[in-house]
Amino acid sequence: MMFHATGWLWSLAGQGVLLGLLAFTRPAEAFPVSDAAWSEAQWEQRCKDVQTSYNQTAPLPTDRFTLKPDDPRFLDFLYWVWANKIIEHQVEQVGGTEWKGPSDGVIFHWAPGSRWETHTLVPFDHAIHHIADEHQWQDTMFKDFFERFGPVKGVNIKQRLSMDKPPTWAQFLQHIGGPESPYYRYVFHQESVIDPVRRIITLVGGQGVVFEYSFDRYLTEIKEILTDCKAYQFFELYDRYGQGFASKAGWAGQPVPNR
Repeated sequence: MMFHATGWLWSLAGQGVLLGLLAFTRPAEAFPVSDAAWSEAQWEQRCKDVQTSYNQTAPLPTDRFTLKPDDPRFLDFLYWVWANKIIEHQVEQVGGTEWKGPSDGVIFHWAPGSRWETHTLVPFDHAIHHIADEHQWQDTMFKDFFERFGPVKGVNIKQRLSMDKPPTWAQFLQHIGGPESPYYRYVFHQESVIDPVRRIITLVGGQGVVFEYSFDRYLTEIKEILTDCKAYQFFELYDRYGQGFASKAGWAGQPVPNR
């Protein structure tokens, strides 16, 4: 279902919603996901009897993720997340792409087609920071959109978009996240390099975007999707194969190509 920018802006004005007050991402049960996604009940059932070296005396929590960056498991965990494409995500148009969803934030669709698939609603100010400041998107990357509103200037999209005067953020999100958009799957980011010395992860995305996250910043995205329960298979694999199983090439003795 299409959600019109004018209706969204009127709703914001009518309810007195202030961006600065939107402080937390929240899940919403009504979000549609594919048949591959596991429900919360399925996750709880799958991991209720799991016992590993990480949870020796109690079940894995189903409501939070507790692994810390200083844990010896953490580097392998990062590679496990990468291998499973857990934090890959795409942005939907305001109100949802081909469904009627919440319109008081930006909808992020995570891990599409996987058991971890979910949506979250991100406050507008957080999403704008993510898209404009972290990705560093320029208007030159989306000429087909910005040329409708005047010359392309070679500036960050944050300088071209506003909440109430065209081109608006709602219009732009529809352009990149609408059902017919060629950008819908293309511009989501994914890992490229994990640097354990600098504790940095390099990510790439469509339109030639390259940027870096610290381990701590990356962990904030992981917590959007995972709980300890939803990572139960990682903890099992770590106990089965030991440190380095996901992060060290050739750990099982197989040849590693010359670099």
